[in-house]
Amino acid sequence: MCFQIFNGFTLKMIMVVFMFFDHIAQFIPNSPYWFHWLGRLVAPIFFFLLTEGYVHTRDSIAYMKRLFAWSAIMFFGNAVIWLLFRREFFIINNIFFSMALGIALLINLEKDNKNNFIIFIILFLSAFAEGSIMTTAMVLIFHYLKKDKIKMSFAYIAISAIFLQGGFTYENLFVQNPQWMMVFALPLILMYNGKRGPNIKYFFYIFYPLHIWILYIIGYFMDKLN
Repeated sequence: MCFQIFNGFTLKMIMVVFMFFDHIAQFIPNSPYWFHWLGRLVAPIFFFLLTEGYVHTRDSIAYMKRLFAWSAIMFFGNAVIWLLFRREFFIINNIFFSMALGIALLINLEKDNKNNFIIFIILFLSAFAEGSIMTTAMVLIFHYLKKDKIKMSFAYIAISAIFLQGGFTYENLFVQNPQWMMVFALPLILMYNGKRGPNIKYFFYIFYPLHIWILYIIGYFMDKLN
């Protein structure tokens, strides 16, 4: 279709830019708050592409192990940053861990001899990972409904609408509870053309933790100077 103009690489690069602005707002003092609005689109698109990666990878187990390995690297780096600077920092923030659990869930759900206890453990851990059960819901919606774009869209809009709470005021919708804005990721997802594009996967694995740590350190010293 003519409107399907984005491959996986293009979507990731757009999300890298949005993510960078979101984390500027998180770590750099006096940054424009609306940078956070861009960030609401990032996780849904990365989780959509995660399910694409699961479908097209030649070895889903290796894919899962790679994500768990990078999550361990990020947990270690987060802990070091926190111990060195002791400024507010969420050590548990680690999208790699949420992604690894998402792949682990799909692998176990699609086993012929699936183990319900293992599935329960994955869901339990997901509740404490970044994004909580919302990331699990996105993985399931994108994986099992992606062939029916209408059902996928309605399901995704429904989970986005969960965050429409507390009143329809500017303060509530755009400052206190802007997570509903994740719904605006849907048009970009629908513009995905099913192609991977250039394969520079390790750029994303490295960029994600590195830019967070750098912005955190910059913000720390900016706070000290004020």
